[in-house]
Amino acid sequence: MKIANDPAIPGVVRIATDAAGPRVVMFSGVHGDEVSGIHAVEKLFFDFFTGARTLRKGSLTLARANAQAFAAGRRYVKHNLNRLFRDEYGPEIDRESYEYKRAQELKPVLRDCDYFLDLHSAPIAQEPFLIAEEPAIDFAAKLGLPYIIMGWNKFSAGSTGGDAENYANAQGAKATTLESGSHFEKRSNDVAYRTVLALLSQLGMIDAVAAEKHADAEIIDMYAVVTKEADDFRYAGDVANFQRFARDEAFAFQNGKPVTVREDSILLIPMKPEDTKVHEEVCYLGRRSVAA
Repeated sequence: MKIANDPAIPGVVRIATDAAGPRVVMFSGVHGDEVSGIHAVEKLFFDFFTGARTLRKGSLTLARANAQAFAAGRRYVKHNLNRLFRDEYGPEIDRESYEYKRAQELKPVLRDCDYFLDLHSAPIAQEPFLIAEEPAIDFAAKLGLPYIIMGWNKFSAGSTGGDAENYANAQGAKATTLESGSHFEKRSNDVAYRTVLALLSQLGMIDAVAAEKHADAEIIDMYAVVTKEADDFRYAGDVANFQRFARDEAFAFQNGKPVTVREDSILLIPMKPEDTKVHEEVCYLGRRSVAA
C-alpha cells in the first residue's frame, strides 16, 4: 500500500495497492461549511497512515474539494462548486474564480474512477440519507442509510446541474452523495465515517465492517426544484427534511402568496431561506418511488 499526495492537484491524496481492484474517489468539503465529510476522510486517512487499516486492493483517492471555502467557514467563496462539474459554462461564471479553477482540477479525478462518494451535510436535517441514480441504487442500498433520493439527474440541464455525483455518473462510475445529517451535530461525523467504511467494506477493499441496521431504505423520487424567487420566501411553520404534505397544501409562502404542492409530496433538503440567495434553490419536492 502506497500513500502519496498528488503532485499535480493540491489537496488530493492517492492510496494505491499492487492488487487489481476498484478505483474509488471520495470528495469532502465541496461546501466549506459542511465539515462532517472532512472529519470522516481525515480519520480514514489516518487509519491507513498509522496502519490501523490496510487497503487490500484497488486504489482510493481522497480530495478536500473546496479548501478556500472551508478556511472561510462558508458554503462557497464565489460560486457553488457543486454546480461547476460540467463541460459548458454560461457567462455568469467567473473563469478566474477559485471554484471554477478548482472544478477544472478535480474533473479529471472523476473521469478516472469506478465508484464515487461525495460527502455532505445540511443545515436542516434530522435523518441522514443518500442521493443516487438508478445504476447505483442497489449498491447505495447496501450502505445502511434509511433513505435514498433519486431523480436529481432530471434537472442536470438547469441551474441545479453540475454536481459532482452526476458528472461521475456520466463518466461511467457508480456514484452516490451522502447527506450525513446536520452541520451542527457530532453524530453527522460518525455517520460519514461509518459510510466511508461501509463503502470500502462492500467492495472488499478493507476488512469487513458491518453497516448500520435499518429496514429497507425508503426510495424517494425528486420531482421538483423550488427556487427562492423573492426575499420574502418563508416556510409554512417549522419544517423538517422528509416532512409530508398533502396535495394542495401550502409548504411555503413567496411573493406574499402560498406555495402549494400539486400532489402528495415529501419536502427534501430544505435550506435556510436567510442563507439562500434569490434565484438559488431553497428546497426540493419528492414522491415515494414505485421502486421502493
